[in-house]
Amino acid sequence: MTLSTHPGVELRGVLERHIRMRVGKALTLAVAAFFLSGCGDQGQGQTTGDESGVAGRVQLGPQCPVETAGGDPCADDPAPAARVTVSKQLPGDLYAAGEVLARTTTDADGSYSVAVAPGHYVVTADAGMSCALMDARVTTGAYTKVDIPCDTGIR
Repeated sequence: MTLSTHPGVELRGVLERHIRMRVGKALTLAVAAFFLSGCGDQGQGQTTGDESGVAGRVQLGPQCPVETAGGDPCADDPAPAARVTVSKQLPGDLYAAGEVLARTTTDADGSYSVAVAPGHYVVTADAGMSCALMDARVTTGAYTKVDIPCDTGIR
């Protein structure tokens, strides 16, 4: 502590530095909380107070080359760990996907479930060679069943 020719000047400077440090810390914590509030599980899409969304299975087929009439058809297999994407449906075209709203991954039996607000959506998956674009109309308080067929390329 140095002596000043003006009593209280040094004390005021110390007090001002202390206040600036406390305000700076509080501001830093507020900014960090704001940015961290956006972190977390983004796989659920936009949700509302009512539980609504899309759910179903992703299937891969055909599983056998050259299926014959009257023969034993090969059942499609589930697509585990396939990425499912839910997008806004563009007006005028059932299969025109707009902004991506949610993504999730199927479980071991190819099942998935994504919460989204009521509305019209395009749902597809990344599995096999290609997957169909499926239209979905989600209503309040319900999950719309959307099974997604995907092509293995086997002929």
